Amino acid sequence: MDRLWIYILCYNEELLLPFTLDYYSQFAGRIFVYDNMSTDASRDICKQYNNVTVIPFDTKGFVNDKAFLKIKNNAWKAARNHARYVGVIDTDEIIYYKEGLDVLLDLAFDAGASIVKQSIAYTVYSSKTTEPADDFSLTPTNTSLLCGPSGGKISLFSPALRDVNYRPGAHQWKPKGKSLSEYEGGIWFHFSHIFGAKIIAQRYADRIARLSSENIRHQWGTHYSLKYDDIVEQMQFGRVKLVDILA
Repeated sequence: MDRLWIYILCYNEELLLPFTLDYYSQFAGRIFVYDNMSTDASRDICKQYNNVTVIPFDTKGFVNDKAFLKIKNNAWKAARNHARYVGVIDTDEIIYYKEGLDVLLDLAFDAGASIVKQSIAYTVYSSKTTEPADDFSLTPTNTSLLCGPSGGKISLFSPALRDVNYRPGAHQWKPKGKSLSEYEGGIWFHFSHIFGAKIIAQRYADRIARLSSENIRHQWGTHYSLKYDDIVEQMQFGRVKLVDILA
């Protein structure tokens, strides 16, 4: 049985996908990339990894959180009897443990935990504010990244759970299962602002224009309405050096 299987949602993530796949490939027996019909090199990047399987899904060009939730709430169930734990993430979400994610999962397994929780969470920002960071790596010598507070998510759990019931955005959930025991460790990093304000503003403009009618009705994804100046202001929340966090 594998220690970990990873499930990732992806749309046009060629800039970040190599970093995310490199990171999780160290620990995951299999990685499943649910690709929402990317038009960039995302699928070609996935083909470079022997443990990565691309599963295309089509929302007809719309940002459709209902479709995203269907995947996040169900895809991982295929890992039952094949992996001890699963990670359900977006391309810009990294779960870090100083000694290695494999060590954290072994500690959780030995403790009989069904949920691996991070109580520490950061949003990660480019130190260049308007431009992408020079280095994305989670290393104690990387001075390109700054961090600020984040609400975090619970993304690591046992596929023995019956259901997880994520809500839109996956920041809230209501897991169901025989055991909901938790093990706490590691840091949850959201690499949402490492590209700088220029690229983020372009990505937001694309996404707000593609919100599905259901997203609009429920006001899901409305944060994509932020403009360039708003995002520049957001970048100021990155005040803690990554090197100080990882030291």
